Amino acid sequence: MPGMKSYSPTINQLRLPLIVLITFAHSYSGVKAGWTLWDGGWDAYEVLKLVVSETLVKVAMPTFFVMSGYLFFATVTEWNAKTYWDKLRRRVKTLLIPYIIWNIAMAVKLQAFSLNIFVEPANMPLWFLRDLIIVSLLTPIIYIGVRKLGYWIFAILLPIYLTGLYAVQPGLTPYAVCFFTLGAFLSIRKMDLIKTCMKYETPSYILTILLGIGMILTFRTPIFSSLMLCFRVVGVVAVFCIANRILSNTSKRIPQIACDASYFIYLAHYVFFFAFLDAWFFTLFGTSTASLCIHYLTLPLLKAGILISIYAVYRYCIFGKR
Repeated sequence: MPGMKSYSPTINQLRLPLIVLITFAHSYSGVKAGWTLWDGGWDAYEVLKLVVSETLVKVAMPTFFVMSGYLFFATVTEWNAKTYWDKLRRRVKTLLIPYIIWNIAMAVKLQAFSLNIFVEPANMPLWFLRDLIIVSLLTPIIYIGVRKLGYWIFAILLPIYLTGLYAVQPGLTPYAVCFFTLGAFLSIRKMDLIKTCMKYETPSYILTILLGIGMILTFRTPIFSSLMLCFRVVGVVAVFCIANRILSNTSKRIPQIACDASYFIYLAHYVFFFAFLDAWFFTLFGTSTASLCIHYLTLPLLKAGILISIYAVYRYCIFGKR
């Protein structure tokens, strides 16, 4: 998301893979309604969608909330009214204005313009921006909570989040507050995000795998939701650890222009589905199980590539070769 390339190479490099993972969840769906592993009739395509779109993707947005909380306070040396308002002014440009513009774009596309975007955004994936805007307004409370309560703040937030015992209020949910506060906690207390996660590397891998398997086996059952809540928590830690391991063992990096394009992909991918690409693919290759699998694995990447190219052209036209 915006402003995430500073402070940590790991955060910068994670942006694009996580955004692309989200596009898989919003890509063309051929999953049969109500299908589970226990229905019989093994289908590789159904399993692939279940593993990626219904399991792995669940860790993407929590990770972005942690990043956002961490970066919000990363440069704060003194918390006061001026710091707060300066932060909010910058987020008007990076969060609020893009939120409004891309909701209008989606509403125009649907020919159903609505002013109710702070309840249910027309551009559905922008619920994240809506929640991030609201939680940013609450940062004075979060700052005081972290300073006064320390680790005890999670004794309050985690049970509320994990038990699901809360009224779902669009824009203000324990989901957003809990993960944003986790990142804010580390930043306010000057704890290195990546080094802290690496302390729990092995248990995070084990628990993420076990919970992920549990989610796959219990898909479309009440147990699935409970496992997913836990999966998000340990999955965030595992994501940072995996990214750190990869970056520590290779000199290769995702080009910066592609990392910077991640926010544009997030804003635009639900508006521009490029449905003609899906139509062409199925016209050429049919809808066999193998064809569906290939389509699912390649088309979101192709569409992301198109959006990166559009962003690169835009950057070139506005800023030249910089």
